[in-house]
Amino acid sequence: MIYFDLDNTLIDYNSSERKAIEFIFKEKYGLVLNNNQTDYWSKISRKYFDYYLSKQITFEEQGKNRFIKMLSYCGYVENEKIAMELFEEYQKQLENSWILFDDVVDMLHSLEGYRLGIISNGRSIQQRAKLSCTNIEKYFEIILISEETGFAKPSVDIFYEAVKQSGEKIDSVIYVGDNIKTDILPCEKIGMKCVLVDRNSICEKNICKIKNLYEIHNVLLNDIGQYNTELSIRSSAQ
Repeated sequence: MIYFDLDNTLIDYNSSERKAIEFIFKEKYGLVLNNNQTDYWSKISRKYFDYYLSKQITFEEQGKNRFIKMLSYCGYVENEKIAMELFEEYQKQLENSWILFDDVVDMLHSLEGYRLGIISNGRSIQQRAKLSCTNIEKYFEIILISEETGFAKPSVDIFYEAVKQSGEKIDSVIYVGDNIKTDILPCEKIGMKCVLVDRNSICEKNICKIKNLYEIHNVLLNDIGQYNTELSIRSSAQ
């Protein structure tokens, strides 16, 4: 069984997020956001979404707080009502901005015969919409989302649940994700095989890693436990 993370592994979430926030500020304020401003949005988004995942605040509160901070950072008056309205519009724009990485569909086609699944943090309605809107839901036998399971990565409980639902032994299950903290470390803790998708070659940790999803076949042909050297780029044209 091969499980995949969703955001920034299959879905190019960073690009979708940037496109949506740029649209909001240009449409509402005529402001073309610069790189510092979009980077700030990404930073506070991760911060407040982590608060939501740890159940410190609601989904609506994390969204409102993100926009309150962003409005202040961009020089506008902080207003809770406006912040909430902007967040609601932002959610709509995100739904129109989901895009897959270029290697995803070919990779999924190439894995025909393998059992595939999803383990993802987030709200059920949004995460399932991403799979539906990008037409990849049909590839996955099991879909586990933190809101539905009650456990959010990096909790090992959601990974144990994935193993349980697969009906396979833990050393037969593979997880593919892009984040060391939420994807790789919990897998290592419970002895699940894991693969880091390191598209920008920034990880120096001696683990099994690939630069794109085409390389997943190199991993499947090797023993992941001993596969510690960084793989060379393999494109669909090769």
